[in-house]
Amino acid sequence: MKIKTPVTEMLGINLPIIGAPMFLVSYPDLVVAVSEAGGLGTFPSQNYRTIEELRRGLEDIRSRTKKPIGVNLILHKAHNPNWAKHLEILLEFKVELIITSLGSPRSIINEAKSVGTKVFCDVTTLRHANLVAKSGADALVAVAQGAGGHAGNISPFSLFPYLKKEIGLPVLAAGAISGGAQMAAAMSLGADAVYIGTRLIATKEAAASQEYKEMIVESAPEEIVYTEKISGIPANWLKRSVEKAGDNFHNEGSTDIDQEFKRWRDIWSAGHGVAQIDSIIPAGDVIKGMAAEYADIVNKLPKLV
Repeated sequence: MKIKTPVTEMLGINLPIIGAPMFLVSYPDLVVAVSEAGGLGTFPSQNYRTIEELRRGLEDIRSRTKKPIGVNLILHKAHNPNWAKHLEILLEFKVELIITSLGSPRSIINEAKSVGTKVFCDVTTLRHANLVAKSGADALVAVAQGAGGHAGNISPFSLFPYLKKEIGLPVLAAGAISGGAQMAAAMSLGADAVYIGTRLIATKEAAASQEYKEMIVESAPEEIVYTEKISGIPANWLKRSVEKAGDNFHNEGSTDIDQEFKRWRDIWSAGHGVAQIDSIIPAGDVIKGMAAEYADIVNKLPKLV
């Protein structure tokens, strides 16, 4: 199956479905599965602690798929002091897509374009979208309310068409997209592709723990907590994992978590899309199933009389 959009044409993929790069979750198994299924698999460069480990990870992926892949690169020195070295490796491997966050892509645009790499940027507001567009971004990842991890606070019904109209760049829709129904809704709002994270955590290839995957399946959207207390930036988290971290989290004004828990390891992110997740299945089935459901829903929409 092929679904043609500006994003699929730009990246050379069959389906406008991008797997979100998830910290400690997205590794070669998941990246390869998503790309081989027709979408585009990605991972964050910070999943690897050293430059040599990052190189080996990319070698592993390239040995298992010839399909396009992407890497998330955090450009903020405080959060990723080695971003320049990471960039060198990504350019060496000529990854098809770099997704930037927490910084302006201006410093990498020319180098990326010199090797044919596209640069997409996470944004949550029009102000940020304007900044990255002026810096030369190829597309916007519009992170709406309800997305897993660091998320914006604008409804997807507003954010996707808003950025598309005001900026004019291709838009990837992120936020509570777990199936073909949400994909169809996003595309009808003007999105050129969808960006899925939470649904891919509950897959066999994800590096998340079994408990994490099962919590995704068992949780309801009412159990997603939106707070800046975990990481310092507003984000969505699984309430059950937050509660396991101890009562200190709930104290007004406190950002302390019991010492036996580490924020990056034991408090798990997820979005409102948990509502549509009821099983742990192969990632390839997620991508193919989403595309098939999308096509079925579009064909069954009420027609004008």
